[in-house]
Amino acid sequence: MAFLAVVVATALVYAVWVLWVPLLPDNLYLPLLDLGKITGYRWRSAILYLLIVLLLYGLYAVGYQRVRRGQVGLLAIFAAGAVFCFELVWAYPATAVDVFSYVAHGRLLAVHQANPFVVPPDQFPQDPIVSYLAFPDEPSQYGPVWVLLSGAFAALAHGDLLSEVLLYKAAGAVAHIASAALIYAIAGRLGAGAANARASALLYLWNPMLLWEMVANAHNDGMMMLFGLGAVWLYVARFDRLVLAALAAGVLVKAPVVLIGPALFVGMWRRSRARAIESALLALALAVVVYRPFWEGLQTVTALRRTDLFTASLGSVLRMGLEPALGLPLATSIARSVSFAAFGALVVVCVFLAARAWTDLDVLRPAYFMLLGGLLLATTWFQAWYVVWPLALGAAMAEARRHVEVALLSLGGLLQYFVFIYLWVMGLFPSSENLAVQAAAYFAIVGPLLLAVALRATSSRAAAPLQRREAVPQGGSPPGN
Repeated sequence: MAFLAVVVATALVYAVWVLWVPLLPDNLYLPLLDLGKITGYRWRSAILYLLIVLLLYGLYAVGYQRVRRGQVGLLAIFAAGAVFCFELVWAYPATAVDVFSYVAHGRLLAVHQANPFVVPPDQFPQDPIVSYLAFPDEPSQYGPVWVLLSGAFAALAHGDLLSEVLLYKAAGAVAHIASAALIYAIAGRLGAGAANARASALLYLWNPMLLWEMVANAHNDGMMMLFGLGAVWLYVARFDRLVLAALAAGVLVKAPVVLIGPALFVGMWRRSRARAIESALLALALAVVVYRPFWEGLQTVTALRRTDLFTASLGSVLRMGLEPALGLPLATSIARSVSFAAFGALVVVCVFLAARAWTDLDVLRPAYFMLLGGLLLATTWFQAWYVVWPLALGAAMAEARRHVEVALLSLGGLLQYFVFIYLWVMGLFPSSENLAVQAAAYFAIVGPLLLAVALRATSSRAAAPLQRREAVPQGGSPPGN
């Protein structure tokens, strides 16, 4: 009954959220809305947003603990998750307009017979979708698998915006549920008990940030990680020849999942060099075949064009901090170099650890840290939905510490919206880009995790003297003295 109460309460909170930012009847047809424009830049709205987020995470934590105690079945977890997904299909994508860029690039392919990797949407200004785009002059920043799916959706929808948006939301929901099922299967393969495997699935499926970003906002990172998790499942199930092909399918949706490739390749190499090479060749063949219809030279690979952007990241804080003394160009160069150098060092360490690993779990830990490092170091333009990268693998590893890390990072992802959408616009920070707002957003993201680390360290230090006292034999001196 307690778990049912959590499910009902969570569903009610999502219902409030959907009613607050509904997709229909009008919002969908008003270009470039966001959470602040819909709800108003007022303290009342800001506090309501914060309360919704904190309440959802509180219920999420209670549900997770119930599952870890073995009190909940798998069917109940997935049924509740499906209900939450269905609710959020009807929410307006209020914190990102990316779904409209997916629509635009799908129409380029299916309606205008143009190459979305070379031709930007604004080349067809008569298409009404152009007015919905934040970057109408950009070609697709994704991979050909995603562009082909977008083209299929455009062909099915026949220009109806509601149908197109609902197709992307439905795809996001299906990918989200399927990823949770793969996480459950991977956790079981790694030796997690039944309760821990179910908790791993719930950690992903019920995560408020993921439900919002992958279903309500329809981000394609969820589809990318579905293929990435498929590669991990193939790895732990010993289907080595198919591992990198599955991973390549994810990369051909969006690039960041490539970060788990080195650890998986090294793990397969240690098992069988021949199978590792065959897996790599199959992945390369898939990439060639899928890219071939779009290929117009290196300009076709657009995935890394936004590396000069900075927001809510360690690099952005460093850049804004150095700007007064060094000027913006030099500060930008230094911030980018420091971020990428730190990530490069992490990559070297992770590959070394993967090469020394003896178990599948030991291989996946460096892969997880690569994704985490990619998020917190290499990505100078942080977006909340990027947290799905480490969250997917961290959930599958079924380790309590990893679960806490990724859950708190996801909370931070939603809290940075509180800074950017409300506090900044309402005037708590200067209106121009500045160090104060970038630092506040960055610490909103990492703050919950840093607080948990500090509390853990404090409790460990407090427990150490007690453990030492308990180790002293009654009436005697400590062993070894």
